[in-house]
Amino acid sequence: YKDGKLFDDNRFQFAIDGNEKRTGLRVARGTKFKAGEAIGTLNALNHVHLIAGRSGAEMNALDALTFPNITDKAAPKIEKVSLFDENWYEIETKKARERIKLHGKTRIVVRAFDQMDDNADRRKLGVYQLGYQILKGETPIIDKRETISFARLPDSKTVKIVYAKGSKSGAAGETIFNYVVTNQAGGDTAREDFFDAINLENGNYVLRVFTADYFGNQASEDIEITIEN
Repeated sequence: YKDGKLFDDNRFQFAIDGNEKRTGLRVARGTKFKAGEAIGTLNALNHVHLIAGRSGAEMNALDALTFPNITDKAAPKIEKVSLFDENWYEIETKKARERIKLHGKTRIVVRAFDQMDDNADRRKLGVYQLGYQILKGETPIIDKRETISFARLPDSKTVKIVYAKGSKSGAAGETIFNYVVTNQAGGDTAREDFFDAINLENGNYVLRVFTADYFGNQASEDIEITIEN
C-alpha cells in the first residue's frame, strides 16, 4: 500500500478470494528490482518483517541487502542473569553480597535485548549472539563460548532451546527475551547443554556472560561464583 492504494506494479501478484478480499501476495521467482524501487511500506507501528534466502535456509536479511542510512552504535542491554540447576530450580544466595555456590550441571539464563539508533524506548529487539566464559581472576579458565547465533534463522523447533520460561513478545505488553545461554543454537545446531561445575576445581571464579548485535556492539556482565563439588 501507498497512500491507501495498492502499488501500481504488476510484479506484485495479489490473491483475491470470492468476496474480493486480498488474502495473499506473491512476487514471482526471478523478479528483479532496481536499487531504490519501492517494495513495500511500513505499517503504523513503523515495523516490518524481512527475511532473505530460500525457505528453510533463511539468512539474516542484513547480510543480503544494503539499507541506506542505517546506523547502530547502541550496545545490547543485559537486564538480568539467572542461574538454575538441571531441574530448573533457581540458584540464589541468602545474602546479596554472597557468592553463588555451584556444583553439578547449571543452566545460565540471560535476560537481554537490543536497540538500534533512534529506536523508541519501548522498542526491544532480539540480540544477534550470546555466550559465556569462566575466569579465575582475569585468567580465562574456559574460553569464550559463542552458544547462540542468529546468523541463520533457526528452525521453529529451536524456540524451546533458545528461550526460557517468561519470554514473550507481541504488539502489546512487555517484551522479554530470556535466553538459555548454556544451550547450543545456530544454523542446523539446536541442543540442550549445561555448564558443568564438576569440570573445575573447587574455588572462586567469575562467570562472564556476553551478547552482541549484528553491528558488533557488545555488552557483558560478571557474576561471582564459588565451585563446591
